[in-house]
Amino acid sequence: MHQAFFSKTKPAIVVRGPEDQSFIALLEARLREYGCDVTVIGPDDPMPDWDAVQLISWVPEGEAQITTLRWLSEQCPFIALMASQAAADRVAALQAGADDVLSTPVDLEECMARSAIAMHRRYAMKIVKNSSGQLRVDNLWMRHDTHQVKVDDQVVKLTPIQFELLWLLAQHKDTTLSKPLLYRKVLKKAFTPDDRSLDMHLSRVRKKLADAGLPPERLQTDHGKGYCFI
Repeated sequence: MHQAFFSKTKPAIVVRGPEDQSFIALLEARLREYGCDVTVIGPDDPMPDWDAVQLISWVPEGEAQITTLRWLSEQCPFIALMASQAAADRVAALQAGADDVLSTPVDLEECMARSAIAMHRRYAMKIVKNSSGQLRVDNLWMRHDTHQVKVDDQVVKLTPIQFELLWLLAQHKDTTLSKPLLYRKVLKKAFTPDDRSLDMHLSRVRKKLADAGLPPERLQTDHGKGYCFI
């Protein structure tokens, strides 16, 4: 199944490995064999300046694990490869936003299959959501081409930036989207910790939705991470 998916979609994949590159080299070769656009980076290298479809990354053990998971959560959807066999470590990776977690020894074909399944799931959701250009989550309705927003029958007037912010969050309901990701997608600029512009846009969207009858707690701030529409 994963061979057909990769060959058809030819996704862009970033593979982030440890100093021991033996498994990474095998994974890169197999992904390229199926037509994927693969970029391999080291543990200290920055992410490429583009939106990857998938990031496959080793996660170290010990104190570096938390820092690495926090960094991964700010990039793009990722699959975590871990030496640790502990359930608590796998849960931590999933809570950080991992699509999936594999513990060593990692089987090459299983890694590729799980990556394809994660991408196929997101791809299918995107097709469904974008097929009509409309999105409905409970009593919230949005239409992308006209930037129309309604809560029940109450019209909500949003600026283009506010609309794109809400659209992205609503598309990924119950998932925390990181500030760096939202800055790239919505504000079209890099995230800096002292820039509060996204916070202000989110606050205004929350107030406008609340005025129309949508509980303000539906737009949640995940402190230190980003925002989530629930």
